[in-house]
Amino acid sequence: MSKQHSIYPRRRWLRALERGTAYFERAINRFSTVNERIRPYNPLYHLGTLAIFLLIVLTITGLYLTIFYRPGVERAYPSVAALSATWLGSLMRSVHRYASDALIVVSILHALKMFFSDRFWGSRWLAWISGWLLVVLFWIIGLMGYWLIWDQQAQWLTEYFIELLQGPFAYTFWGGQVASSTFSLFVIVLFLHIFLPILLVVGIIVHLLRLARARYWTPRWLMLAAVAALVVLALWRPVQLALPADVNALVRQTSLDWWYLSFLPLTEQLGNGVFWGTAVLILVAIMALPWLRPGQHDGPAVVIDDACTGCSACAHECPFNAIDMMERNDDTEYSMLAVVKPDLCTGCGICVGACPDKAIELDRLHSDVIRQDLQRNLARTQREGKPAIAVYACERHAALGTLPPLENPKPLAEATPTIGGTIPLLQAKQPPRINVGSWPDSQGQLRPVITCVVPCTGMLHPNWAAETIAAGGAGAIVVSCPAHDCSHREGPNWIASRLKRRRTLRQGNVHFWELAPGSRRQVQSLWAQMIGDEAQAASARHAGTVVGSGAAVSTPSRFAFLRHSLAGFVILFFAFLGAILLMPTTVTNQPEGGQIRLVINHGGEVAAASGELSAEILEKLPENVDPAQVLGGERLPVRIRVAIDGEQVIEESYEARGLRQEGSIYGVESQWVAPGEHAVQVWLMDDEVEWRLVFDDTVTVAEDGVVRLLYNAEHDVFEP
Repeated sequence: MSKQHSIYPRRRWLRALERGTAYFERAINRFSTVNERIRPYNPLYHLGTLAIFLLIVLTITGLYLTIFYRPGVERAYPSVAALSATWLGSLMRSVHRYASDALIVVSILHALKMFFSDRFWGSRWLAWISGWLLVVLFWIIGLMGYWLIWDQQAQWLTEYFIELLQGPFAYTFWGGQVASSTFSLFVIVLFLHIFLPILLVVGIIVHLLRLARARYWTPRWLMLAAVAALVVLALWRPVQLALPADVNALVRQTSLDWWYLSFLPLTEQLGNGVFWGTAVLILVAIMALPWLRPGQHDGPAVVIDDACTGCSACAHECPFNAIDMMERNDDTEYSMLAVVKPDLCTGCGICVGACPDKAIELDRLHSDVIRQDLQRNLARTQREGKPAIAVYACERHAALGTLPPLENPKPLAEATPTIGGTIPLLQAKQPPRINVGSWPDSQGQLRPVITCVVPCTGMLHPNWAAETIAAGGAGAIVVSCPAHDCSHREGPNWIASRLKRRRTLRQGNVHFWELAPGSRRQVQSLWAQMIGDEAQAASARHAGTVVGSGAAVSTPSRFAFLRHSLAGFVILFFAFLGAILLMPTTVTNQPEGGQIRLVINHGGEVAAASGELSAEILEKLPENVDPAQVLGGERLPVRIRVAIDGEQVIEESYEARGLRQEGSIYGVESQWVAPGEHAVQVWLMDDEVEWRLVFDDTVTVAEDGVVRLLYNAEHDVFEP
């Protein structure tokens, strides 16, 4: 076996980012931990389930709003205004709006946390990809909700898509019968806004598909804190309606939710190609990160077939369903065999700690190498008259600075040849996962300590702690991540369960703590207690989650309990407040003055006439069959020419829609003009031969106003 190196710390740029997030988590824990036996009320440990809960809040409030909502350009805004006029309606609408912003913020924070802690590559690629697709779906559904209100935000959004899509969509809003022509569109968007969330359920299932014992429900305290934060914000700053949409007026400025609608001003500044090209490129790069920046781990786990008894403990405790139990047909007396799925293994080693028969090991990290090296060095320190305390920690704690730096580091004890089938240790002379040195006590005196770093504390078998004492150690400390913030999901739960089940903690010199990474002071505090340094122990603050029998625990008062539980509420309140503050009044990047819009819906002239067909074809045609159908019904293009105040400003051509250009012809043109009266002439050609004057009149354009000229095919004129 070759020398073992910890791979996790090598990605230094990610560890630097993770160290920053861990700093904030520790600060939150400081105010949200009642005592060392109660886990901290830290919302950052539950971002994934919090997003699911916010979806539930959106569903409940959305169903209430749907009862009173009426679709259509004439009824949508008044129905929302009437709803907002009641205190309950305003509350539900505000909570709905703020929960939608909070959902985007929480989802992005969850994704960043997964990225910083290296939980996006390998077998986790499915969760990473599906998670970002869910965020995109959140955004699309939220965008529909903003449009349904039919206020100035919706108008700006509509005009953006009119310029982008043109054709029938433009005529739907700028044509003659806006109310009747848009009603079906409102109904369709409302239907999608209500029923597209069904896809979210499927997406969440896919997102959690590879997890064993996936968590869907947020802790009760966080549900209450989230609802309380949303309600307080809704009562303090209820959502205000913008001005109603008016297609005969321009939108100059309006409050804009930048979480959903920021693309509107940005596309005006950068252009559609630059903005959407950059956005798609960034999204593709993010989703490709599992393959662009893959990491490494010490797995996959490898089963030693001859030693496996088929107990299924490893399969039961694997947090990623990476182990199956298969029937075996070899000569052993056991009927089942553990089989590892390498593509799903994350190299956590939880299966190693679960196996009672030493029948499974990580491919690049053999547990016996670490255990025997640790025991030799513990025995050496005992022979020197200075029994050491062994500190076990996961790679994440070691990389983020939970373990104080060792002073007076010592070389590891030499391996001695062994017999009886144990693993040879000659190549494990100085494995970096075992370090021997000293930490100073409050008097500055160096006291011996040995640190042992494993991929996850879930890799530890309870026998390790017992072996530490048997080998001459003065005690053992197991430092784990918080139960809801483990890089491998369930490591703290399994190691805590094993230690308690074996009654290891009751010995008094073995302690287990769940700490946020970087909690160096707490580790030093517990270590000081174990070496009998009362001065340092008395001045230290304890922030651990679960401690051995040597720690005194007092029942918190109601005030203390409430004070610490309110920390989660305060964090959510300011996080949600920060989200809704990104709703500034935004000014459109449009010229001053007003606008003249020309809207065309033309049936088009058929490109082929019956006179152009041969007599043989005409004889074969059934009675009353249009000859144009024989040639596919192709239509000639429609051309327009516009002059304003004697100056030609527009000359455009519009092709018929359809694969064979047999459909209707739509056209939309807009021209900015100064406020006042303007002489307008419009010419039209639809036969490729002759221009016809179809409008010649004076129009009055108001400041920020719009004059629409609609083509009337029956009278062959443009009409205001």
